Amino acid sequence: MSPPLLHDNIVAFIEREVAIDLASASADHHPSSCRGFACRVAPDRQRLTLFVRREEARQLLQDVLVQDAIAVVFCLPETEAAIQIKGRQVALSAVSADDMLDIQRYRDAFIDGIVRIGHPRPFAEAYMAVEAGQMAAISFQPDAVFEQTPGPRAGQPVGQEAA
Repeated sequence: MSPPLLHDNIVAFIEREVAIDLASASADHHPSSCRGFACRVAPDRQRLTLFVRREEARQLLQDVLVQDAIAVVFCLPETEAAIQIKGRQVALSAVSADDMLDIQRYRDAFIDGIVRIGHPRPFAEAYMAVEAGQMAAISFQPDAVFEQTPGPRAGQPVGQEAA
């Protein structure tokens, strides 16, 4: 087993009140994307699980299975600090009651975070509204992590210095 790419600082960041955007592409390279509603890091840090609204993610769910490739951007709204994680070995699964507890915890933290920077709470609550029956889980094995914060290091692999 290879060492995990997800070091402590990366795990701490992606488990914060970050905005989560997932992307993939069809076999003919048409992009698909959707937002995520929570992220779970496996205890061994070899897999990530993201939770999406099935209806919003319909095309992405098809594309990740066909291409076996996914990219996820995690962005902290108050600072625009961001990282991107790319991966393969994608799997889809149903969402459990425990998953819904994780989604609710993330949702509450995200709402509090965007309210702190000036978004009205009713907007934030509507934006993050979820129901158990509408959710799907996407898990994958990370194979690359990139700095995505705007600036001179954007696009650089995490752990490498800019040229």
